[in-house]
Amino acid sequence: MKDRHLFFALEKSYGPKLLVIGGMHGNEHSGPEAMQRVATQLRQNPEKFHGSVYFILGNLKALERNERFVDVDLNRIWRDDLIRDASDAKQYDFKELAEIHELIENICQGQYKDCILLDLHTFSADSGLFCIPAENPSSEKLARSFGVPYIEKLARSLPETALNYYGEKGMTSVVFEGGKHNTAEATDNLERAIWITLEQTGIIRAGDFPFVEQMKTHLERISRNLPHRLEMVYRHKLEDYHHYRMNEGYYNFKSVKQGEPVARQNGREVISPFGGFMLMPLYQTKGSDGFFIVQERGSRRKNKA
Repeated sequence: MKDRHLFFALEKSYGPKLLVIGGMHGNEHSGPEAMQRVATQLRQNPEKFHGSVYFILGNLKALERNERFVDVDLNRIWRDDLIRDASDAKQYDFKELAEIHELIENICQGQYKDCILLDLHTFSADSGLFCIPAENPSSEKLARSFGVPYIEKLARSLPETALNYYGEKGMTSVVFEGGKHNTAEATDNLERAIWITLEQTGIIRAGDFPFVEQMKTHLERISRNLPHRLEMVYRHKLEDYHHYRMNEGYYNFKSVKQGEPVARQNGREVISPFGGFMLMPLYQTKGSDGFFIVQERGSRRKNKA
């Protein structure tokens, strides 16, 4: 199989198929770097595989430019009608959408339940790694296996992501957010996420790669003081990121009070309508989401301001 987005493939005629995407956003290089590390070891141990793995590069031109996207956010256009018309679209990112979608369809051949999608990402804020499962049982089970916080109900608020698109087709799909953009820590965490996914899906056996257990322990240790099972209660969607600025000092899982001013938009204060924890505050020049508010699952939701 040849494709300009296919960075690495190790195929077997049996077992599950794991698709790992890195660089869906062009300013996030830790994902491709983590895939490179894992691919180096996989090439040396092909006989220890009990399934197939595919490493897929995302937005190629945006990666070259070190920009989140070229014309439109590649991870906000995964919708059947947009995919159908992507080859005729003028914006460059739709070309990437069409090619990645075709590659995934060729791999899965419509058998989505035999495929697993791990989408690697990083964020612009400081600290607080986490993952986001698609809203199906197998995705939630995989998300729990990492030992890091996982956010429920976030996938449904981002309906045009690859996560939600394939999750709705029944594919086991998880986004893993490894840390701050282009840091050594984020690359290490994303590498750990790949290995853990390989082991959890049965593509590799823990005894053949004993360091995987240490990777699990590490993620559990660095996440032990964070809330783990959370749900999204508010998304601050942006139509124009040029006139939006987060206030300084926010990071993932920082406590936020209802009514707290957290940003400025078009010269006015942005007030958090809920109390809870801050997630993915926007500290970069491009983005369609200013921030999210999450709460621990089962906690009593506060009324809107």
